Amino acid sequence: MLLLFGTSAGVGLHLGILHYFLLRFRGPRALLAPLVFVASSVVFSTVTWALWRWVFPRIRAATAARAVCMQTLVALAALGATSFGLLEVAALALGTPSLTRPPPPGDLHVTITPTMRHDAALLYALLPIVPSVLMALIGYHQYWRRILTLRDRERELSELAATAELAALRARINPHFLFNSLNSIAQLIHSDPATAEACVERLAEIFRYILRRGEKEFVPLADELQVTEAYLDLERARFGDRLVVETAVTPASLARMIPTLTLQPLVENAIKHGLARKIGPGRVRIDADVRDGCLVLSVGDDGLGMAAPALDSIYERGLGLSSLRDRLARLYGPAHLPEITSAPGQGTCVRLRLPDLPEAA
Repeated sequence: MLLLFGTSAGVGLHLGILHYFLLRFRGPRALLAPLVFVASSVVFSTVTWALWRWVFPRIRAATAARAVCMQTLVALAALGATSFGLLEVAALALGTPSLTRPPPPGDLHVTITPTMRHDAALLYALLPIVPSVLMALIGYHQYWRRILTLRDRERELSELAATAELAALRARINPHFLFNSLNSIAQLIHSDPATAEACVERLAEIFRYILRRGEKEFVPLADELQVTEAYLDLERARFGDRLVVETAVTPASLARMIPTLTLQPLVENAIKHGLARKIGPGRVRIDADVRDGCLVLSVGDDGLGMAAPALDSIYERGLGLSSLRDRLARLYGPAHLPEITSAPGQGTCVRLRLPDLPEAA
């Protein structure tokens, strides 16, 4: 805005001072010349800004050249009407020739004929049009359109950043898990203080892991098993003997690198959606082995399970798997997406095949 209006005001002041010296022999009215020209330049700038802001963005065409042609015609019409209107205002203020009124009778002492004066008025009206149109078109395409594009990109990136941040926070720790853990600890404080103290330590361990490993893309499976075990200790405080955990992890798989916070959400998903609503004890099994150069990691439960129609829409049901699927697709490609099997009354199993870290990277 400062560039547009400042440049126009400077040009108008220059023309006004020049015109003052040309008309100073006409008396005190010549002092109005700088004011009139500066005001006219500001009006031209306002029309140009209006073209940038509201008119040009709405002009759509099949090609860029056609769009520029349409913008040129619109700018010529708008700035031409502005120029001719300002000329009539200047004629009233300065006593200069007008296009709508006949030239004053008689000749000036400089022997300029009425026709010449009329032609001079036409020249004054036409001269500002071309530079103003060029300023409108060049300024829009080189500056204003970029502002609009960057503003739209900034809005999109802000929305994406907010969505990604929220998804990251949800992926790192489930709020329901935190609330349930705190409720369990509160219930144990009076009945079993030792267990409550142990639960607090395990909850702190989970948060330390999140803070320490949250920024890393890959961690050893051993670290993931450690934080998962801390999570399971908290769930055992809630479910008691109802929760049975079986682990079959080969030594070769412990050092394999996997994406951060991959295992714990799978175990949490199995307990929350597979076992929490089951009557009687429930079993969660964690298996890990290295086969054909890939780490085969699976988490299964003997909970309620689900039928084929529900399994087809599992990623849209908010079970926490969509984020994991997207991460695996980005890191390893579509050939390494989660393999999910389930049957009503028999439970659910999620199986991952993760290549070694150099291939993943």
